[in-house]
Amino acid sequence: MSVAALPLLSAACQASGATTDTSPVIIGADLELSGVDSAIGTTYSRALQLRIDQINADGGAHGRRVELVAKDNRSDPTLSVANINAFVADRSIAGIVMGACSACVTGVAKALDDAKLPTVTLAPASGVARPVSERRYVFKLGPNAEDSAATLAGQVRTAGVHRVALLSTDDVDGSDALSALDAQLPRTNATVVTQQLFRATDTDLTQPVHAALSHSPDALLVSAFPGQAALVARSARDSGYTKQIFFDATAAGDLFLSGPAGNATDGAIMVAPQSLVIDDVIATNPAKIARKRWFADYTARYGGFSGYSTYAADALRLLLDAVGKAGGVDHAKMRDAMEQSVFDGLSGQIRFTPGNHSGLTAQSLTTVVARSGRWRLLG
Repeated sequence: MSVAALPLLSAACQASGATTDTSPVIIGADLELSGVDSAIGTTYSRALQLRIDQINADGGAHGRRVELVAKDNRSDPTLSVANINAFVADRSIAGIVMGACSACVTGVAKALDDAKLPTVTLAPASGVARPVSERRYVFKLGPNAEDSAATLAGQVRTAGVHRVALLSTDDVDGSDALSALDAQLPRTNATVVTQQLFRATDTDLTQPVHAALSHSPDALLVSAFPGQAALVARSARDSGYTKQIFFDATAAGDLFLSGPAGNATDGAIMVAPQSLVIDDVIATNPAKIARKRWFADYTARYGGFSGYSTYAADALRLLLDAVGKAGGVDHAKMRDAMEQSVFDGLSGQIRFTPGNHSGLTAQSLTTVVARSGRWRLLG
């Protein structure tokens, strides 16, 4: 039985979605299908296509077939602008999903608002959906830096760590994460002994890791996408570091870890959506059953599982629910519906309000530990 058999489009949305319009609902996607963030962008593309295939196999969304038009931004904000401009010019587009690039969103937020085109971004930075007055048509699905930092600080406190080194990218994502950690760590007994930055394009992190280790930290706290997070762990272990490594939710990608970097990650603790390790969780309600089925369906099609896939699937649901509640592709009515959306998604509990366009709740995050080549629920 697939996820498509479950009521992942809200009942209210289905009831109000009756329409004589049988044309396809077209979703645009601006994704990192090549370039530095291609692993994440590819996951988003796969998740969107799988979920669309499931919805269409189950009769479509509100009786209408769903189609995906994906454009590759090559992990380049300049190309993202061109992609978004093309979507804005195409009035058949019901809404847009944007990928991992935070700078891509900030570069087009005004154009999206001016065009009144509902958009869901999966990028990490808080600023992609703030301030709401300048992001009226932009919504975010994914962990908030503040929530991830609070969860991470709790683990640091539990571990009794006293000296921590922070390592992150030198971009808006890293700045956001470091600010959140700086606000949370004073609530622990830990002192930050150094902060080391690296470019999101760096493939050799020996220098920043060695610089961090020179301060004799009890723990490394890392904020980076999965590939670079694993590189930090490998560089640290190769340098003889045997103490604790923590990752924030930015690193919560693939369930399975492989190769030297995977071995180096063993024992690391990470903040993640519970859905990443849903096979460790007993299904006690319909939402958890749906997450387990998504895990099974995604793994069956693609041979592995990524926590990032759940954000893309929930972004699609948010847009399609809005089409139903609006009675069709009415962008203004869709925006209003999205701003009131509350549902149990594949990534966790989702709640949007007029004052908050970042919908994943803090309760959706948990902590996991790397054991024997994969992530496991901690505890």
